[in-house]
Amino acid sequence: MAARKRPLPARFKIQISSLEADVAFCNALITFAGQIPGTVYQRAEIRVYRTLEQELQQRLEAARREARERVEKLSA
Repeated sequence: MAARKRPLPARFKIQISSLEADVAFCNALITFAGQIPGTVYQRAEIRVYRTLEQELQQRLEAARREARERVEKLSA
């Protein structure tokens, strides 16, 4: 008997969408600050945004993994 597919709970959809938007925003900030920064401030700003983007991507992957695990539990 095939397992029924259950949709992701709303909590996971919102969290994943929010994290995806945050990653896109960081990417836009990095682009806006410039790929070849002219000042020390711009270099520091880009470094901070890249670090933030990496952290958000890690959280996004964790949220996706948690959502997949939850769906697998619910469909088992």
